[in-house]
Amino acid sequence: MTSEQRARYEAHCAHHNATSKVAGAAETCMFCEKLIADPFDPAKLQLAGAVVIPFFGYFCSQPCADAFERDFGIQFKRDATGKVSYQ
Repeated sequence: MTSEQRARYEAHCAHHNATSKVAGAAETCMFCEKLIADPFDPAKLQLAGAVVIPFFGYFCSQPCADAFERDFGIQFKRDATGKVSYQ
């Protein structure tokens, strides 16, 4: 991770933490901020194709996870097909 990527990542984390201070708040994609899960609306419980990184965050899709990796210089664990997977 370059110093520029680290600075951008820290700014991203600060923004994400500031917008999700409420416990039980809706989960949004860490890259595009699309709604993934809303605990107050079961109809919006889970977006199909969401990528979950344990103890890190959520992405609405594989392309968003790939873009986050590229933009911030982070490498996620991958499965045999090349998709991000922590199962």
